[in-house]
Amino acid sequence: RRGFFRMKVKILVNNWTFKGGYLAEHGLSILIIKDGKRILFDCGQTNAIVKNIEKMGVGFDFDAIVLSHAHYDHTGGLKFIVDKTDCNIWVHNGFFEKKFAKREGEYKFIGENFEGLNMVRFKIVNEDVYEIFEDVFVVNTTSGKESNEFYIFKDGQFQSDLFLEEQSLVVKEDGKIAVIVGCSHNGIENIVEKVEKCFSQSIFAVIGGFHSKDFQQDDLQKLCQFFKEKRIYKLVPLHCSGIETLIYFGNNLPNKLKVCGVEDVIEI
Repeated sequence: RRGFFRMKVKILVNNWTFKGGYLAEHGLSILIIKDGKRILFDCGQTNAIVKNIEKMGVGFDFDAIVLSHAHYDHTGGLKFIVDKTDCNIWVHNGFFEKKFAKREGEYKFIGENFEGLNMVRFKIVNEDVYEIFEDVFVVNTTSGKESNEFYIFKDGQFQSDLFLEEQSLVVKEDGKIAVIVGCSHNGIENIVEKVEKCFSQSIFAVIGGFHSKDFQQDDLQKLCQFFKEKRIYKLVPLHCSGIETLIYFGNNLPNKLKVCGVEDVIEI
């Protein structure tokens, strides 16, 4: 079936859109269609996901929902779609910790309340690499790096959030690998290298939030150099990657960069 695109990645929610009539917000949601399976990766922040899905006409009959981590901009939309589908919701161990951000000395809750949902549908993964469908994997990456911005409230105190639950989606297609990332809190470089090590091959495409929106020029330069040295064909920065990253990559990695927004499709 060479030349026949079997896998499609469709942007449902993102911080920007180039198409009229769609909602953009600080959030991320991506639909992956692979060999007849429809996997929803993250759900955005609000009911924008419902509005955009209805306008696109892609339907709510998902085979799985995968949540990258527990922040509101990736999980807030879940409550608006959870009753429209009956599939499993895949999360990594540690997902249900209470999430906070420290802003101007105050701890602000930036998680989501899941108590009203049917918890039986949540499938908690403990393995680093776990295959949820044939050639579709969730991959957990940790860095051990402490944050001075993000915290969890555990054992009666605020602790630095190590994002132990953060997971990416890895899809193998016709000998190629695509990596779908949420926010890359543990470092996009760490995620890429973990996937390369686990699957013993280079990556065709990296799609999602690179968490580079607040990077200074030196940081962007280092990130660019990292990707220059990798045999990655497509880079699709979304969400928390920020517009500055798009501009910098456009100037320095024009052959790898693909600029996408809500409703755009990437074929693998």
